[in-house]
Amino acid sequence: MRRPAERNEKKSTQISSGSAVSRCAAVLLAALVAVSTAACGGQSAFGTKTDARRADAGEGSSTAEAVPAGQQEGASAAGTASAEQTAQPAEDIEIPEEPYVRDDGGVSMNVFAMDTYMTLLAYGESSDGDEDGTAQAERAVRAAAEEIHSLDEMLSTGNPDSEISKLNVAGGGSASNVVIKLIRRSQQLRRETGGLFEIAIYPVMKLWGFPTQDYHVPEKEDLDKALKLADASAITIGQAGTEAKDAKKAVSADTEGTAAGTAAAETGAAGRAGTAAGTKAEASGAAVSAVPAAGAEAAASGASKGNDTTVSFGIPGMEIDLGGIAKGYTSSRVMEIFKEQGIKHGLVSLGGNVQALGSKADGKPWRVAIQNPESDLDYLGILDIEGKCVITSGGYERFFIEDGVRYHHIIDPRTGYPADSGLLSATIISEDGTLADGLSTSLFIMGKEEAEKYWRAHPGTFDYILEDTDGTLYVTKGAAGLLTTEAKTVVVQ
Repeated sequence: MRRPAERNEKKSTQISSGSAVSRCAAVLLAALVAVSTAACGGQSAFGTKTDARRADAGEGSSTAEAVPAGQQEGASAAGTASAEQTAQPAEDIEIPEEPYVRDDGGVSMNVFAMDTYMTLLAYGESSDGDEDGTAQAERAVRAAAEEIHSLDEMLSTGNPDSEISKLNVAGGGSASNVVIKLIRRSQQLRRETGGLFEIAIYPVMKLWGFPTQDYHVPEKEDLDKALKLADASAITIGQAGTEAKDAKKAVSADTEGTAAGTAAAETGAAGRAGTAAGTKAEASGAAVSAVPAAGAEAAASGASKGNDTTVSFGIPGMEIDLGGIAKGYTSSRVMEIFKEQGIKHGLVSLGGNVQALGSKADGKPWRVAIQNPESDLDYLGILDIEGKCVITSGGYERFFIEDGVRYHHIIDPRTGYPADSGLLSATIISEDGTLADGLSTSLFIMGKEEAEKYWRAHPGTFDYILEDTDGTLYVTKGAAGLLTTEAKTVVVQ
């Protein structure tokens, strides 16, 4: 198994950003079919990721029913990868975005947004004038698809007219409530992970060529300059008008509450260039910052209710990419929309981010398979979930090879280079899609020892499955009861 920058016999540059005929949305539905694949591909993480696996799936009852849970971008960017394959532009493939009724009475709809292939599935309740509930389910999936497209237009870094792109060009400006909410949540995760979740890593990602697919190893001097821009704690948020100063003071006070631990961790990590000691320092700072961050989210919720909220990046040249949590947020929004429409059983797969509402219509749990990093057509195990999401990140998702060295897309914000934590993949199981999205990459960067410490410092919020380079799975006790696998497993109690 190759590590992030392992030597390879081939000398020419090779790009692996996910074949259009190989691995598009790793799970379009987590209900049926054992590793059934079709063709599609596209860039994700809003212009920073390629997903390249599509499984056409439907609900069923056999014990073999599962499709592999796809991988997802982290705070830096992401994508699915298939060695020695070149991505086909997503624009070359079209899929109809119309609901259709399945044999089991569910209503499904395929969607292409955020440069990713997605699938929505809902089961309606019978009522007068809607005997089988399909009309209700169709309304739900249409409303969810509309929300997905709206978020895509707002958050895409690949769209120069998106809200995020305009903020990046101007270094701030007026922002919607959704963007404010996601920036605040990102800042919270940044504090809690000691800086490992970093939405301001975007300039570094551009140096590596991941957003544009113009892959190359950047000069260290350029990386060092770009890393100075990667500090989302410098972003301030305040409402326009007389409330602006008060809102900024609230953000500043919260930041100061965790600045000592986080700054010390980051300073040490930068000097040690990602050594084990630096990793421990980051994790230590992350654990300390967990308590004040809770207050930060409460403040964020109140401050983001205004309509004329402004953002200031604080560092000239800073650019952000919310792709590290946007899909998790989107999947949670879909669940909210389903509930608003009266849906009790549903599923969404956003390019591999799988989130379930309740159980399947027959009362059985949804079955979600975790992709094997070593094989497109194999999986590490199957999770039985109800009302949870499953999100996986790994260095195999997207990478390129230059002069015999392999470089993957998950960048360690402390060094500017691909993370080398000894893990092949990190899977998060949580009721909170936004949290799971952000942590899937953060824990991958941490490695198994620091990930365990982080999990213990945040009890009850998530579980994980980590695969190390010898194929061993490290599974927290909450996930162990949901997982069926033949792999060597160590349960984290």
